[in-house]
Amino acid sequence: MARTTGFAMIVVLAAATACTGLPGCSTTKGPTAGTATPADPGPSPTAVVRGGAVTTTAIPLVDTARSVVSGGKRLAGQRNLPTTLWSPAGAGPFPLVVFVHGYDIGPLAFQRFCSNLASDGYVVAAPSFPLEDPAQGFPLDETHLVDEAGDVAFVIASLERDPSTRVDRSRVAVVGHSDGADVALLVGYGPGTVDPQVGAVVANAPDPMTVAPIASHVPLLLVQGTADPVVPYSSSQTVFSQIDTPVFYLSLVGADHATPLIGGSPWTPVLDESVARFLDATVARRGSGTSSLDVELSTSALVTLKSKA
Repeated sequence: MARTTGFAMIVVLAAATACTGLPGCSTTKGPTAGTATPADPGPSPTAVVRGGAVTTTAIPLVDTARSVVSGGKRLAGQRNLPTTLWSPAGAGPFPLVVFVHGYDIGPLAFQRFCSNLASDGYVVAAPSFPLEDPAQGFPLDETHLVDEAGDVAFVIASLERDPSTRVDRSRVAVVGHSDGADVALLVGYGPGTVDPQVGAVVANAPDPMTVAPIASHVPLLLVQGTADPVVPYSSSQTVFSQIDTPVFYLSLVGADHATPLIGGSPWTPVLDESVARFLDATVARRGSGTSSLDVELSTSALVTLKSKA
């Protein structure tokens, strides 16, 4: 279904002259003040991390083997996937999270969420998708989500091949919102579109899957606002019943479609912490693990939680 965001975003990425590494790199700080020390090896691999310094990098990824097709017409001979990378301070390697944006919006609309997650000890990569991001200049078309699942796999493989990204290829997750949540489900559970590198999925406001999901042990954090005016709340309830894997279903009581992710809502800090705790337990293998997630994710009066093994 069409996703209309109903707001305009103006995003500015500041470049820092002291930054080194890939072109387009700049250094910013996470929610907790502090500066990165080049020789800092970073936290222990099993330590829970919050509020570290974050570096932002623009990477011009291009898949020359696949074209952009819409309405039966070939619009481009290659798929341009410009990707913004938010990276924590330290030597790494760090778990990789690919963030998948939705329809009629670009990845930088979610830079607050991505930067915050990076400050929790994750390399967060947010590609722009040709037929969903209006900045790419093509007519918008959300009927090619399978192609976007292929884009996610391409981004993961490209970053894993580049040692400067400091990603740990054994610890990979996908987080998606709206149409991006549909793509994340395809990458995690869709027949023919599963990426075996992915060890956890976060789907925020997805539609029900239109293909039968495969049997899987990849854990899922399912999130939706109960007052979502774009995707019916019943959609995530259907997904909960469709996926045969460990699922944690977090309902944001009274929340809308996108504000909790973009920021400035009462649910924003709850969502941020819930995603970080889920990824800590499932992908990063930090903290107390999955056994305490039911308790950790249900502490706020702004949410309800149900789960299944």
